[in-house]
Amino acid sequence: MKYFIYFVIFVCLLVAQISLLAFFPGNTRPDILLLGIIVLGMREGGIPAMITACVVGFVKDTFTTSFLGASMLGLVIAAFMAGNYKHIQVKLGTQSKLVLFSIIILVYNFIYYFLFELKAGMNIFDLLLNSVFPAVFYTLLFAGIAHFLIPHGLLGTKR
Repeated sequence: MKYFIYFVIFVCLLVAQISLLAFFPGNTRPDILLLGIIVLGMREGGIPAMITACVVGFVKDTFTTSFLGASMLGLVIAAFMAGNYKHIQVKLGTQSKLVLFSIIILVYNFIYYFLFELKAGMNIFDLLLNSVFPAVFYTLLFAGIAHFLIPHGLLGTKR
């Protein structure tokens, strides 16, 4: 039953990512599928998150105009990083979780936009400034909004 709920959540996130966020102004968009993968990895561990990230990334790359495999590779790496959180024995505070979210989102967006803009001939500074950092900011903004709207927070730890 738990996996069916995750399936329904990811189908809704995929539809929202492909259809609703396509109207987001500018070149960079927040990635709500990434937020779902991070939450899944932190709650269930790395293996279920990486399998889900592979499937979701492939479906996303199929239905969008991005380089086939760019989103899938970035999501699998993000799922691996988020899955390691479950095995940490130390309790992390809110600031540490925010830093962890930020690092995972930064790594995903760097991989995704590096592969997406590979033939454009952009240097690393332009890539970071024009594509990666705005996408990280928008995704963190969506994560903050979702964290405060969900009763127990994204990770189920807010009181």
